[in-house]
Amino acid sequence: MNGHWDKRYSETEGVYGKKPNPFWAQELEHCEGKTALLPCEGEGRNALWAAQRGWHVDAFDSSSVGMATCRRWCEEASVEQLVKTHISDAMNFRGNESGYDVVGLFYAHTPHSIRQQFHRRAVTWLKPGGKLILEGFNTNQLGLSSGGPKDRSMLFSIDQLQNDFKGLKVEQLETIQVVLNEGPFHQGNAEIIRMIGSLSKD
Repeated sequence: MNGHWDKRYSETEGVYGKKPNPFWAQELEHCEGKTALLPCEGEGRNALWAAQRGWHVDAFDSSSVGMATCRRWCEEASVEQLVKTHISDAMNFRGNESGYDVVGLFYAHTPHSIRQQFHRRAVTWLKPGGKLILEGFNTNQLGLSSGGPKDRSMLFSIDQLQNDFKGLKVEQLETIQVVLNEGPFHQGNAEIIRMIGSLSKD
């Protein structure tokens, strides 16, 4: 799978655009703290945006090409000192032992066999009181041409995410229809799911 993403990011820069995911941009403004983790971050559009607003960001992806683009974009914006990039898959990344104030999962679709384990690992990356912000494709996306996995088992549902993230207090969880305009590979009518969850301070 690494080869697939390396090839895609090598052939087209900004495959999902350079601007941040709109939900991330909207919700991070309301978050407290200064540290953020972005798993499966691709070319780093969300990391770049957060760093430009003063956040200290760890970003990881299995694609070395994607992470190289992230570093370059951050250098060009003079925020490279705020962003640490890591080449890692979802199950092997360790992260900051003290945790993060925010974890952002954006279109981080994994095989069904590891999805729940990955999502529960994501909860362990949060500091007490931290927030998880997620956006991805829901199961109604299958058959649409605006992006996403072609395997239904890799798409998300409300019940599935409630179970995967049962360690969090769910503040928002909904499926909605949107028109994506995020680079050449996220274009057109889409069925997505959005979630915000927080980890108890106790």
